[in-house]
Amino acid sequence: MKLKAKILAVAVCAMALCVALVGCAGGGKNGDAAANFQGDWMLSGGQQDGQELDAESIKAMEDMGLYVYIQLNEGGQAVISLFGTNTDGTWEAKDATTVALTFEGDTADAKLEGDELVLSVDGSSLKFKKGTIPAEAAAGTGATDDAGQAAE
Repeated sequence: MKLKAKILAVAVCAMALCVALVGCAGGGKNGDAAANFQGDWMLSGGQQDGQELDAESIKAMEDMGLYVYIQLNEGGQAVISLFGTNTDGTWEAKDATTVALTFEGDTADAKLEGDELVLSVDGSSLKFKKGTIPAEAAAGTGATDDAGQAAE
């Protein structure tokens, strides 16, 4: 599945889950640009069709073992994990606030907005904050891609 389709699918699933849960619950220099992005980025919000994905909904998803995160590793290696399915890719800092993410041959730019990395595709967006990937996200919920590779 292409990157744009995956991001759109995650945004749609996250928004649908958000609606369901609500119903149930009532800058650096260019030379140092890579340092701005390297690390683990956990889903912190998003938007699709004017609906916001908030922290409470994300917490509820994570309580059910559904995690979304991006790892931007040293050397330009990347992993995107969407609800336990990991896809390997690459990343490259374009400047101090923009990073190019490439997964399965598709490239999309993500921008730093304050402390959030915002990935926007076709009118939908996912927001990520630097954090620590919980052990259960990386190991306990089947967090491997189709080839059976584990996240770093």
